[in-house]
Amino acid sequence: MAKITNNGNSKYLDKIPKVKFTKLFINGEFVDSISGAVFVVTSGRTFETIDPRTEEVTANIAEGDREDVDLAVKAAREAFDHGPWPRMSGSVSI
Repeated sequence: MAKITNNGNSKYLDKIPKVKFTKLFINGEFVDSISGAVFVVTSGRTFETIDPRTEEVTANIAEGDREDVDLAVKAAREAFDHGPWPRMSGSVSI
């Protein structure tokens, strides 16, 4: 692991953000990755996110693949075709 020298600028090293969301956001919910499972069950497959300053793992993020993308696209298509958003005026605030 690399040693960090900050030349007196510790304010930048003290502000390591906490990762709040590590799952995939599909159909309005945070879910684990399917990652090739035959049935729709979660495998929990993840990848590490590394802080380049310290080389420490800051979070394990859900790793999506083809099946996860297909679910997300299906949910987005359903929301677009049957939800209120595409029929809202462009001036409506979210």
